[in-house]
Amino acid sequence: MVIVFVLAFANLTTMGPSRSMNLTDQFRLLLTRLKQQSPDGFAAAFQVVFATPKYLFQTYDDAWMTYYSKMGIVMKDPAVKWGFSNDGIASWDELQKFDQHGVFDKATEFGLNFWTVMATSEHGSKSIGAFSRSDRDFTSAEREQIFIDFQSLHLLTLQGPETEPEFGEMLVDLTIQHTHPSA
Repeated sequence: MVIVFVLAFANLTTMGPSRSMNLTDQFRLLLTRLKQQSPDGFAAAFQVVFATPKYLFQTYDDAWMTYYSKMGIVMKDPAVKWGFSNDGIASWDELQKFDQHGVFDKATEFGLNFWTVMATSEHGSKSIGAFSRSDRDFTSAEREQIFIDFQSLHLLTLQGPETEPEFGEMLVDLTIQHTHPSA
């Protein structure tokens, strides 16, 4: 089962999740922060098994998501390939040498000019994310903060529906969302 959630949160905040927040609120806060930190969108695939994520969150423009999907880019994407075999943080500059299919060049045609890619296998489960902006490259501090938030989401998705009923309901509700961008 793949869950796609297109983010549209209005109230952005810079404070981190607190222990007193329920899982749903922590999850929403972290997703909101990632959207704020990646103004031109991101894709974050959590709990990936056999190249299929259990949860997939995308905030890119519909035009890029449509092109990416229609052209079957996911298995040609150097960011995805890197994420399957690495943990940590990489910039697209570092991955350019692996782009045999022109994915990065095509992304710039959609205004996606600067990227950071990250992956984690914490607790034996793989999660991969690619985060973009058009105006400038990410700073080291920004990359580190995105990675912290990404890892926090990774851990939250491991807790599953049985941990907290409201959190479980939210994840189940996300299964109703469409898995492809609107055309």
